[in-house]
Amino acid sequence: MGIVQRDSFRITLIAYAGAVIGYLNKLFLFTNFLTTEQVGLANLMITISLIYAQVAALGSRNIILRFFPFFNDPKNHHHGFLFGILTLSLAGFTLATLLFLVFQRPFVMLYGDSSPLLVDYALYLIPLGLATLFFNLFESYLRCLYKNIIPSVTHEVVLRLLVTLTISLYAFGLLSFPGFVMVYVIAYCMPAVILIGYTTVKGWLRLQPAWPLLLRRLGKIMLVYGLYSLLNNLSTFLLISVDSLMVAGMIDLGVAGVYTTMIFMTSVMLIPYRSMVKVSAPFVAAYWKTRAMGHMEEVYRKATAGNLVVGGLLFLLLWVNLDVIFHFMPDEYQAGRYVFLLLGIGKLFDMSAGLNATILTTSKKYRYDLYFTLAMVGFAIAANLIFIPLWGAEGAAFASMLTLVLFNLIRLIFIYIHFGIQPFETRQLWVPGLMLVIMAASTQIGPGPSVFADLFLRSLVTALAFLWPVWTLGISKELNAWARNFAMQVAAYFRR
Repeated sequence: MGIVQRDSFRITLIAYAGAVIGYLNKLFLFTNFLTTEQVGLANLMITISLIYAQVAALGSRNIILRFFPFFNDPKNHHHGFLFGILTLSLAGFTLATLLFLVFQRPFVMLYGDSSPLLVDYALYLIPLGLATLFFNLFESYLRCLYKNIIPSVTHEVVLRLLVTLTISLYAFGLLSFPGFVMVYVIAYCMPAVILIGYTTVKGWLRLQPAWPLLLRRLGKIMLVYGLYSLLNNLSTFLLISVDSLMVAGMIDLGVAGVYTTMIFMTSVMLIPYRSMVKVSAPFVAAYWKTRAMGHMEEVYRKATAGNLVVGGLLFLLLWVNLDVIFHFMPDEYQAGRYVFLLLGIGKLFDMSAGLNATILTTSKKYRYDLYFTLAMVGFAIAANLIFIPLWGAEGAAFASMLTLVLFNLIRLIFIYIHFGIQPFETRQLWVPGLMLVIMAASTQIGPGPSVFADLFLRSLVTALAFLWPVWTLGISKELNAWARNFAMQVAAYFRR
């Protein structure tokens, strides 16, 4: 647990540093120097490349996390594990690229009228997909070696600084828009190059082919697990991106630009959750190996409590300051106010469900998560088909919120029935009530003497109003202990 807490904290700090850069890029530079259609293109290219990479991986990322502990033997080059994984992934990428080229015509039919820019730059998805595939594989490999910091710095900070440079070059007229797209794609390829180079320099790039007894014994199980992981991961990415893809197809790329910008605004809430999952996943896999259910439930509950508090605070800070944020953006983005609200509620529930996805997908009942996910993809598509014509972008956000809440409730109930563990405690029920009270009260706070004073006052009042009751009620004992320890360290420093 010491490694989990230490690396989670460091990764969270790195992620928030990256979020600051990301907010500068997506909320101010992108929105002020690109049209909404161009913003939609830039955002959807990344979304589609993530789906592309999931198809190409053939479940390799999950195979690494689930089975590497059995092969972890540096003296024997991990029994050829990395070589086999890369071979499988390259075969998957070849297959995915062939499928992508075959389905170009349906892609053009779906987006040709509503989002022609997406069609014009579609071929850039191939290098983006390959780079995303390799980054995911090497990130998972390094995580299994408990090297979590470099992948986080590369993805959260280095990549976003490269994007800042790219949009700045365009803003100063040094790049045309086609040049911007090309350099933007190159920037997204760099994290994979950095991780491969880092792994090589450290001597961990062990590509010696092997066919050991262990691989012969586990090979079939790994391939079956990989197939289910492929379908599950693909379904999961479709589940979380189907709304933005359908907005682009059913409305237009400009509305998708506003919608995906609101998605990015809510993504800062997920930073603590993603940090905890990155560090905890190898431990959860190890707990399944030893059937240490007590330790697993402990990690499960700590993750939920911490994510609920931090995610709730971030949601409140963003909501009460939404007018200040919109002040720095073109007027058309104000149409995303209630999109943000609905998406934020859905994501807060998603992260509050803790490690349910990690626990289920690393268990022997991982197949059920696929069944649930496929059902929810169907539900999400149907919900978007119903609500987008009724309410436009807000309808897509409502469909997303509804899907996330229902999906996580199903997982929570399943895990409790079959494994006897659940992440919630009674005192956590105070959090949503407290948030509603603060959201209602925030409307009574008048504007400050300036935009920045307004931002500071609203943030300070909101943080105090939320954190004091949370501290008093002990919603997250780990966060309380961390805060006390931090205060003691600060006090000791000033007493020197």
